[in-house]
Amino acid sequence: MVKNKISLITAIFININIMIGAGIFMNPAPLTKFTGSFSFLGYIFAAIFLLPIVLVITNLAKSNPIAGGLYVYNKKTLGNFIGFLGGWSYFLGKATSAALLCNTFVIFFRNRILVLQKIPLLILDLFLILFLILINIFGVRIGGKIQYLFISAKFIPIVFVLFASLSIFNPDFFIFKSQDFKNLFFILPVSIYALLSFEIITSIGHMIKNPEKNLKRAILYSFLIVVGIATIFQFLIFAGLGKEVTLVNIPILLLGSKIFNSGSWLPAIINSFVFASILGGAFGSLTSNCWNLYALSKDNQMPFSKYFIKINKNNVPFFSLLFQGLIAFILLAISRTQVTLQNMTVFGMVTAYFLSSVSLFKILKKENLKKKLLPILAIASSFYMIFICIKNIIFYGISIPFILLFLLGIIYTLKKNFYLST
Repeated sequence: MVKNKISLITAIFININIMIGAGIFMNPAPLTKFTGSFSFLGYIFAAIFLLPIVLVITNLAKSNPIAGGLYVYNKKTLGNFIGFLGGWSYFLGKATSAALLCNTFVIFFRNRILVLQKIPLLILDLFLILFLILINIFGVRIGGKIQYLFISAKFIPIVFVLFASLSIFNPDFFIFKSQDFKNLFFILPVSIYALLSFEIITSIGHMIKNPEKNLKRAILYSFLIVVGIATIFQFLIFAGLGKEVTLVNIPILLLGSKIFNSGSWLPAIINSFVFASILGGAFGSLTSNCWNLYALSKDNQMPFSKYFIKINKNNVPFFSLLFQGLIAFILLAISRTQVTLQNMTVFGMVTAYFLSSVSLFKILKKENLKKKLLPILAIASSFYMIFICIKNIIFYGISIPFILLFLLGIIYTLKKNFYLST
């Protein structure tokens, strides 16, 4: 029995904290470059595209509100090996995402603090990953006050953009061209990336009060809230800066320079909150994703499973958390190529989405076409995203350590199942 269960509101905050990472703050430039005045519609198109997958997962979550999320759903319907394939790829994808977020945070502050520049970047990455793991192990709960702290850090730059952009709103920036509208389809991967991780709360479904009702609500409500925030954010920042938004990676500083006097330190402070929000996403990913490894180990799908299922007095599977931190560090130690690791992150997550969609289709296989339409649409959406991932992997390269870890997991579970069957 889990003590100190989290409320629906806290569950929604956890999901929002993880979903709003770097995506919506870094997307204004690429979205504007390709779709101009239509850039804010990119998130609405992405939401429509992702909605079948979201609804598939909410349907599966309603009947399986336990630790492990997508792994549990796929294993129950598609068998041990396919369940492992989805669970392991998802776990590696989220561990890679957490590693990237930590590295992004470290790079930002290392470039601005002289004393940190004397320390190797990889050492700072390691210290930050260990810090996030240790504060969780020693009692900072994912549903505790730190969640509200990270949510506050995210909303400070968002609220700033709201008021700053409204104060310099320029309707002349909005020049709608048919070619920009046509480009919305091609910009889908960029806008989709900012809306992923809506399912992460399923990893800790057992920790939510009344999970049979609230887990489904937490997924759907947080997804719709983030879609709304991302759409409004993109609309307003374009309204304040126009095509100038394409000149910078993160436009908070540029917007601040138009509001405050030159030399003011306030834009830099607000920009720092953007990176604090990225840290919040890393914390949430690490502390929820370790339960996916716990679920795999509980079914004896991992070597040294008896250690990974150990839970301390603070209800944390601490060996699973430490192992995830080790994987994150290994990935960064061997390669820190951001685009490559982002592609592997999405590939791992989308593989689990695809298998979850197949799971619901199998559950509904005896139903009429109308009821099977949802998983069919979700399978199509997942397949498209897998295609984009493979295309990007071919173009940008593959992460060798990610693939090696993925294959090692598959080899282990195949070998174990072979010995069990003989």
